[in-house]
Amino acid sequence: MTVEITEDVVGKSVTTDGGQEIGTVAEIDDNHIYVDLMGGGETEHDEDIDAEEIKEITDDEVIVYEPERR
Repeated sequence: MTVEITEDVVGKSVTTDGGQEIGTVAEIDDNHIYVDLMGGGETEHDEDIDAEEIKEITDDEVIVYEPERR
C-alpha cells in the first residue's frame, strides 16, 4: 500500500523502520520525497525516495523501509 505524500512532510525527519535517522525531507514531487541526508554532500538533494518505499508518515517523521525488509 502506497502512502499519500503531502506538503506537510517537508521538514520532517526521515527514519528507517529499524530506527536509524537518515535525514530530512527537503521537497516532494510526483509521489517522491527528496531527502537531505545527515552529513550530506554537495548535491541539491541527496536521496530520492518513492512513495512505495515509505512505510508510514507520523506527526514527526517519515518512516521508510530498510532495503532488506521490503
